[in-house]
Amino acid sequence: MLTRRGLGLSVAAVGLTAGLSGKATAEEAMSPVPTPLEPVSLDDQFFGEGRYLPIYLDMQAKAAAGNAPPGGQLSQYAAFLGDEATAVGADERDRDPATVLPDLADAEARDALEAIVAAAASTRVVILNEAHNVSGHRAFANRVMRALRPLGFDWFAAETFTPPQEVPFAGIGLYAEGSPFGGSLGYYTYDPVYAEMVREAARLGYRFAAYEQRWNQQSPEGASRLEAVTARETAEADNLIEMVLAPHPGAKVFVYCGYSHAMETPGDGGEWFASRLKAKSGIDPLTIEQSQNWPATRPEADAPHVAAVLRQFAPTNPIVVSRGGEIVASPRNVGRMDLSVFHPRLPTVSGRPGWLAMDPERRPMTVAVPSFDGPVLLQAIRSGEGAGSVPADQFLLAPGQATATLFLRPGAYLVRLERAGGIDAAFGAITVAA
Repeated sequence: MLTRRGLGLSVAAVGLTAGLSGKATAEEAMSPVPTPLEPVSLDDQFFGEGRYLPIYLDMQAKAAAGNAPPGGQLSQYAAFLGDEATAVGADERDRDPATVLPDLADAEARDALEAIVAAAASTRVVILNEAHNVSGHRAFANRVMRALRPLGFDWFAAETFTPPQEVPFAGIGLYAEGSPFGGSLGYYTYDPVYAEMVREAARLGYRFAAYEQRWNQQSPEGASRLEAVTARETAEADNLIEMVLAPHPGAKVFVYCGYSHAMETPGDGGEWFASRLKAKSGIDPLTIEQSQNWPATRPEADAPHVAAVLRQFAPTNPIVVSRGGEIVASPRNVGRMDLSVFHPRLPTVSGRPGWLAMDPERRPMTVAVPSFDGPVLLQAIRSGEGAGSVPADQFLLAPGQATATLFLRPGAYLVRLERAGGIDAAFGAITVAA
């Protein structure tokens, strides 16, 4: 039997033997071995750190090299950074000069918000679509959401809200006014314009529903496009009924989605969410198209139906247009939605988009900018939400820009820069009076 002293000598001898044989000593054996780390990806920087520039610069570099990201990813992402020239203009093509524009001499126009509010009074569900690369659509959706609240609309459902996952997480259903607005709530809500809409909806008392297709509702691998569309659109309709319409018979829902999802009748390669929701719920929704109607960055690149509306009516506010009882819209949407919203071409205001300045809730706040080199984002972060929250406003600065104008709602903000190498500490604070 070993005594305490004998045990100690034995351990020492073992350590000495190990040292002489080139093996680790007892002290070395107790030292922690560094865990191998995986490289930080661009997605990690975006989703984990809330940094926008790394992905943007990578996408731009690939596009410049002739390897642009597929599916309009660059234009959609550019919208998050307030880069309208890329977001709206990247894929524009001039019309054929020989194109004959539709004759709208007998058409009539109405203010879009007034028309929507009037039509919404007779339904429980309003569905508005967007193009995913146009932040101005989100600014208009914000105004629609605000205008619907006095009519009793109390649920806000959006395609982009992250649906329930296989691993539970804090989704949009738990979001409340004043809570940090993080990236896990949805993808397109990384656009500050979208995030501000959701923040205001919470302040106005809306509840939220993530009705998008869930992880266990996907179509089988190898499914055709039609099968994939059918699976997704059916799941979306079922989910909204299950989450909101069935358990809350008095609920009135504002739904915000993309493109064809708002089609009330089959077309464009399938039967979409709005059509299926109508059939399954028995509710005739008010369906509103705007995704094909945004003015191009140059008049000569406007789609024919957009050019015709702007030439005929020269609007200064969003309008809906009809002729002989039928909506004026893009050919793919005529007869498939109730209203079609056209947006005016507006001049910039203090270097920012005119549509941003149109929102009566936002105030222009001009700030001095610290010196910088290379690409830089100016960001306003809501005080109290934390450094990782989605900004309330942000945009790319021009080289050498010394002052810049943010459009902010009443509240307290920290102002900072995001550079290519990381996010600076806030360089100032600002309060916007009510």
